[in-house]
Amino acid sequence: MGEEKSSDYKALFFRLFLLFFILLLTIPGIAFVDSHANINHEYLTDINVEDSENSLQLSTNDDNNIRIEYEIKLRLPLEQFDDVWDWMHVRYKDVSWLIDEGYIFTGEFGDEDFTDTYFDTSDLMLLTENNGVRHRMRTVHSGPASEKDGRQLIQIKLDRADATGAARSEIKFNVSLGDDRNGANDSHPLVGLVKRNEVGKFKTTFYTRNIDPYKLKPVLTLNQNRRRIYLSDQNGAFATLTLDLVSTKSWGTNSKWAELELELNEIRYTEANFELQQKMERVIEKIQDDIQQVFPAIVPNQTPKYNTAFTSIEKESWLPLRQVIRWGFSADTYSVLSIVFIIILFSGFFYLGRLLWLRTKRRRYDN
Repeated sequence: MGEEKSSDYKALFFRLFLLFFILLLTIPGIAFVDSHANINHEYLTDINVEDSENSLQLSTNDDNNIRIEYEIKLRLPLEQFDDVWDWMHVRYKDVSWLIDEGYIFTGEFGDEDFTDTYFDTSDLMLLTENNGVRHRMRTVHSGPASEKDGRQLIQIKLDRADATGAARSEIKFNVSLGDDRNGANDSHPLVGLVKRNEVGKFKTTFYTRNIDPYKLKPVLTLNQNRRRIYLSDQNGAFATLTLDLVSTKSWGTNSKWAELELELNEIRYTEANFELQQKMERVIEKIQDDIQQVFPAIVPNQTPKYNTAFTSIEKESWLPLRQVIRWGFSADTYSVLSIVFIIILFSGFFYLGRLLWLRTKRRRYDN
């Protein structure tokens, strides 16, 4: 009798496992339908070759849209965020202490919010290579950047193999606002945002790096409250000191951390010769030393925000995140994925409960 009971339970659990396995097999199919429902991107790649403007020979060094971003990134304990800003607000009211290398500085304060949605391929090629592409939306609450309130951009960040990690390449594209968009590109969540007359250059930037821009999907979204100090000298904008409170709720998580970015003005730095670049770097390093002397818990960390956020989400999420993205799901389809898993779980419990009920009923009948 005991052996028969054990055999019954083995059969029961085998059926339950088989049900879960079959339901799980449907997930990649759902992702495939989701990613191909609107448009055949391989076909679009062929019909839009003319948008490339015969610029397939573009390289990282000869594109005049590429600027060099020199930025020292620092991590600080979350609980020190307000203390650091209070100190910076006092320290940079009068910037006469910073006179150095022939520069005479003034400072202005700003308060802004940024929303950044990062895109990547299903194999996370950009993440792996410390690159990134994001759609940025900006709200300016106060400060000298008020004319940029509501501004949207597509930004591509490229690793330059710089030993310090401070220098990266950056390419910017304008976002179409209010354009009559009804072409083949417009249904794509990223390509469709790019201003029409810049689409060809945008796609070529990826093609020359062996990336199909139509395969880019939203991976995560970051929200940042940015308290900023704009440093200018006698020649204009010089640097921006940005204290960031960063958070993300992508993929059902809730991560938050604080960063301090010391960034030289990218236009001046890009156009400067080597000697002038070194002078500018020495000033920003002096600022870094000044801050770390007061707050020793602040430490250098050049990890890009995209990589930091992805790692944090991966630790917190209940999903096998890389596999889910590889299946073709994006951050936009997280709710669909959650529903699928809930259905699988509910179906499994329902199936198990029904089998137990039927088995109990049969035993009563046999008795």
